[in-house]
Amino acid sequence: MSFFSPQDPPEVVYEKVHPSVVAIRSLAPLGERSGSGVIIDSSGTILTSYSVVPKGAKNIRVWTTEPGKYQNVELIGTSKKDELSLIRITPKKKLSPILFGKSARIRIGDIAYTVGNAANSIILDTQPSFQIGVISGSYNLQEPRANSTYQGIVLETSAAVNVGMEGAPLLDKAGRMIGFITLNYSPNRFLGCAIPIDGQIFVINRLRKETTSKENLESKEGELGVSVQPGKGGLVITNILPGSSAEYAGLQVGDVIERIGKDVLQKPEDLDKSLKGVKSGDVIWVAIKEVGVIKIHLRGKK
Repeated sequence: MSFFSPQDPPEVVYEKVHPSVVAIRSLAPLGERSGSGVIIDSSGTILTSYSVVPKGAKNIRVWTTEPGKYQNVELIGTSKKDELSLIRITPKKKLSPILFGKSARIRIGDIAYTVGNAANSIILDTQPSFQIGVISGSYNLQEPRANSTYQGIVLETSAAVNVGMEGAPLLDKAGRMIGFITLNYSPNRFLGCAIPIDGQIFVINRLRKETTSKENLESKEGELGVSVQPGKGGLVITNILPGSSAEYAGLQVGDVIERIGKDVLQKPEDLDKSLKGVKSGDVIWVAIKEVGVIKIHLRGKK
């Protein structure tokens, strides 16, 4: 696995990341779709946009940055409301999975990159389009727009987002994936949008699990997976359970939880009351002091 240094110049980031990015085409119920995807593990699992590979898609093809293509690609699962799909190729050689960053730690003004199959650049000449910019905003999409279904926090970037980059990764300055490009937008903003990766890790793992297990995640009681104590402005996180919802969402010891939804938290029992009745698979909105509001998919109690 490649080592990513925060000091890497853009050309080094590109060399490390571009083998992880692919072009995808599929035949959907309403016609041919084309876009991008990113390899997320060595077994050939690829994360892409639901707009590129929707439910019912057939004849899925994948092009890597090496000449040639994969045909008869397996569709693992889809989540329309989260705007993501998982597909799988049978590797012909050793793959280079992307490394995930922590989107909750990203700040406006941070360096950001986009890399993807812009205008079929991977399909035509095995060269992804690579662009640099900054995180130019973060805002809450409160309703679906422009053929999209996702509602929640998005990261806006000035790095170019062109046709064919739906499902491409948004990268931090070290080349780690912090979001994936979506068609969604706000009528009051004009740049490219990406769905933060922290809140989608649960969905990715759920879709993976559904291929091998029929367990009903909704029947389990959900939990955040943190220990807290009162602090200035809310509840201070003192411990995070390994593999918990909080860990997957990128929360850290020392973070201060101000609210869950509209519930203001001042005492540890406020946290318990706020989470009463939630189930595994439910979504909550957690306001973290000096970080912002994070969308968290709850995992079941262990």
